[in-house]
Amino acid sequence: GTVRHYKWRHVAIIVQRENLFTVVTERLKVMLKNSNISFTERAFESSIGVAGLEGDIFDPDARIFLIVTYAIHARQLLCESFHRGIVLPRYLLVTPAWYDQGWWRINDDAIYSCSVHEREEVMSLTLGLLNLDFLAQLGDINTDTGINGSEFLDLEKAHLNTPPLNLKQSEYSQYCY
Repeated sequence: GTVRHYKWRHVAIIVQRENLFTVVTERLKVMLKNSNISFTERAFESSIGVAGLEGDIFDPDARIFLIVTYAIHARQLLCESFHRGIVLPRYLLVTPAWYDQGWWRINDDAIYSCSVHEREEVMSLTLGLLNLDFLAQLGDINTDTGINGSEFLDLEKAHLNTPPLNLKQSEYSQYCY
């Protein structure tokens, strides 16, 4: 999918050790290997959370981080990325599209090392699997890929309309760049 289409050469996977995420991650690793994309993996136990990751949470050699966790732990990762400066334009956090709308805004500050406002700041500087409305609002902000949200949408539309896909963009589709 997206990883192959945009010719990413190296990604880091941050995964929660739960059966669902383990299965998804194993399939993802096969796809990455088959596409000659190198990767590193950081895994943590659900009961311990992101704090259970020994050493550096974010692979220092990676710029693209695939988050394979429940939203509660993704919020913890947003806080960590805020404190470490892991944000656009240098870094990209890719989050699952199935999280509830506004998942990063849930006000449970007591268990996180940052506020809702700080998580909002990270989300405003991080593109992940987000809806088209958000992407369109970014306007002319370029990432390390050298393209902005509008250019990405144009490329994605062209890609979807080529055989064998012949698909149309949906306002509900999820994308990242």
